[in-house]
Amino acid sequence: MTKFIFISALILLSLGCGQVKFSGSDVSTDPNANPNGDPNVNPTQVRDVVYKGNVDPKNSKVDILLVIDDSNSMLEDNKKLAARLSGFVNALQNSQIDWQMCVTLTRRLTINNNLHWGASVNWTNYTPKAGGQNWILTHDTQNLNAIFNATIDTIGAGWAGTDDERGIMSAYWHVGNSQYNNCYRPEAAMSVIMISDEDVRSVGGDKAIEYYKDEFKELDALDLPENFVAQVKSVFGNQKRFTVNSIIVKDNDASCMQAQDNSGSKSHYGKKYQELATTTGGGVASICDTDYTESLNYFKDIIQSSLASVPLECPPVNGNITVIITPPMGNVTSSVQGMNLVFTPEITAGHSIDLSYKCSVPSSKARRPSSEAPKGFWAKVYTWVVEPVLNFFK
Repeated sequence: MTKFIFISALILLSLGCGQVKFSGSDVSTDPNANPNGDPNVNPTQVRDVVYKGNVDPKNSKVDILLVIDDSNSMLEDNKKLAARLSGFVNALQNSQIDWQMCVTLTRRLTINNNLHWGASVNWTNYTPKAGGQNWILTHDTQNLNAIFNATIDTIGAGWAGTDDERGIMSAYWHVGNSQYNNCYRPEAAMSVIMISDEDVRSVGGDKAIEYYKDEFKELDALDLPENFVAQVKSVFGNQKRFTVNSIIVKDNDASCMQAQDNSGSKSHYGKKYQELATTTGGGVASICDTDYTESLNYFKDIIQSSLASVPLECPPVNGNITVIITPPMGNVTSSVQGMNLVFTPEITAGHSIDLSYKCSVPSSKARRPSSEAPKGFWAKVYTWVVEPVLNFFK
């Protein structure tokens, strides 16, 4: 198998789609809604989801967030990071994509004497155009390579004094503060690139692989991949096309781990970062590569006005999705990849897409089965008074 690269994942993000709309119906029953016996899903409760979209010709836009680990173990890597990313930057500069890029770190940053997760780093030696921000690098920037390299060199200049790497937490709050940082445009796709030689909080919440004393730390809710996905959907809506792409010590890549360990600090497999990339249909590359160009060069092919993927609200029940393309296109196939429905070949401009599928309703949100309802007089009270009130607040 050829080396897995980010080209496909990031191209999917950059393609134009207009008039996107999701809608959901009331909860209905489906005896096949829980084929795997998930205890968190009511086996008879499903929610219908409908998606409608038109593929419109338009300029491709993508907003990029770099999340860089600047902890002790990354000292040697960050000294080389600018060189390893130089090909990626050259591709950005030569592309026809309307992109912009922000950077944050895997630790809290000081803003106005207070520590904040997900704060943006100002680009070094960068003077934005009138009305721009120092932390948003844009596609029309002059001397892009020099600015990028100077910024990465500044980040990699030394140990930041922390070994508590929390890249997902930082990305979560960076998205949460989007109204203040202006790093995300409503019409643009979103690509997050995480770079670390360890997992979330070093060992990804797995005490069994603790190497240093007190290295293990419990994961909080905001360290979990599924909560970052939920955050993006909550802030930007279900129609936002996005992927998370990880440059890490890949799971079971023992030779890369040994190479990282030889630099002086213990590394760990980036399992949580890899899980997040897989869930969002993004790519996973090795931090041991001496050049990240191949992994990040998503401008290798000409990007056309087409639709390659649609974001999903949930994993469809039994993987079933009804797809209608108008006017019809011959020989189009679709597959669920992470939280996206991917089309092969891509759907070209001038077509509309209608999707319908079912989402399982978690048992905590499902209506209580009649077998659990109070009986007798109180059953009537429950049915006529309590249940309507509960349903009102669902």
